[in-house]
Amino acid sequence: MWKILLCCVLCLISDLDVVKNEQIRVPLMRQKTLREQIERMPNLKKFGLDFEWLHKPHKHKQTNDTIALLRNLDAEFYSIVKIGSQTFKMLFDTAWYTSWVISSECRWYTLGCASHQQYNHKKSPTYKPNGTKFFANEGSYNLTGFYSNDTFIIGNTTVPGQLFVEMTYVPTSYYSQKSDGLMALGFKDQFNPFIYNMKKNKTIDKLLFTIYINRDQESNSAGEISLGFIDDKHIYKNVIPGTNRTYSENITYVPVNPSQGYWQIQLERIMVNKTSQNMTNVFCKEGCSAIIDSTANSIIGPKDEIDNINKLIGANGRSMGRNSIKCSKVDSLPPIHFFLGGKNFTIYATNYIYKTSTFASTKCISAFVAPEAPTEEGMWILGGAFLSQFYSIYDIEEYKIGFVTAA
Repeated sequence: MWKILLCCVLCLISDLDVVKNEQIRVPLMRQKTLREQIERMPNLKKFGLDFEWLHKPHKHKQTNDTIALLRNLDAEFYSIVKIGSQTFKMLFDTAWYTSWVISSECRWYTLGCASHQQYNHKKSPTYKPNGTKFFANEGSYNLTGFYSNDTFIIGNTTVPGQLFVEMTYVPTSYYSQKSDGLMALGFKDQFNPFIYNMKKNKTIDKLLFTIYINRDQESNSAGEISLGFIDDKHIYKNVIPGTNRTYSENITYVPVNPSQGYWQIQLERIMVNKTSQNMTNVFCKEGCSAIIDSTANSIIGPKDEIDNINKLIGANGRSMGRNSIKCSKVDSLPPIHFFLGGKNFTIYATNYIYKTSTFASTKCISAFVAPEAPTEEGMWILGGAFLSQFYSIYDIEEYKIGFVTAA
């Protein structure tokens, strides 16, 4: 009898898996940030370990899935992906359209490749050679490699023959990173990013993805990426007065300019109300371009405007090369308003101030950062400090991004 019951339970579990697999979810996970690790090792930059590698170059049968992500370097989101039979920690990056992983052909003396899981195509029965060279030159650093094809397993979904780059050289600073590569979520150029192949293979219903970021910095879960569908549970619900009924907040969609391969939108203006001075400060007054970046916690903009915003919020100190503020003042900081698609999207100090603890000391770091690379000049880059307040929907076919308050 117990054997029959066991078989029934296993069948039920199998059926539940089928239902669950109809939605592809990629969970985001969190860990001790790299900034905190570096603060414990303050002399690493003398040996060439800094954050320059993060400045990315401009271009270079289930129905849905969701992927959990981990967090590193304030808000650097990655998850577990299989390539062939090998497992890697991969960023999910809206600012790249080429997926890549560190290759076993990276020279042993290349420090940036050390401490990472390295892809060895000789060990993969599903590997197919391509050989086209890849080179991204960003001045003070570069990434070098060659294209290959292999089967990717993302969440519960298999993507056969996915084109990607085996990196044979990465910057020295990559030594300190947790991720072994990245999954590109930008628009396609001459090659298809993985999500296009998922739609082609009919493993997702729609050519879109969504990003939810957990605002609780103490949680082990950093959020998730959903592929092919919008997950209503992450949308804020308003309560109908006098009832127990709720309704979902409306999604505001903003058109995207995909010409550069990444998610570029028009930002109408930014406002900071300084109530103690009874005045409103406006930035990006004539409108400006903004890029959505899923891999960093920063909000980057023109240096003079970033300096003024940090001054307005009282982030006049310096810690680890970033503006900082006394943690006792965080609760009194003003909200900051971003206007997109004719609507006000407000973030709060809990979004744009990042608390980092080292030993017995807690520091509060501003997410507002001036450009540090030529590719960041002349535009705003909205990272996790903005995205943590809103559930974002990336519609590839319609060239638009939706924003709605996150639940």
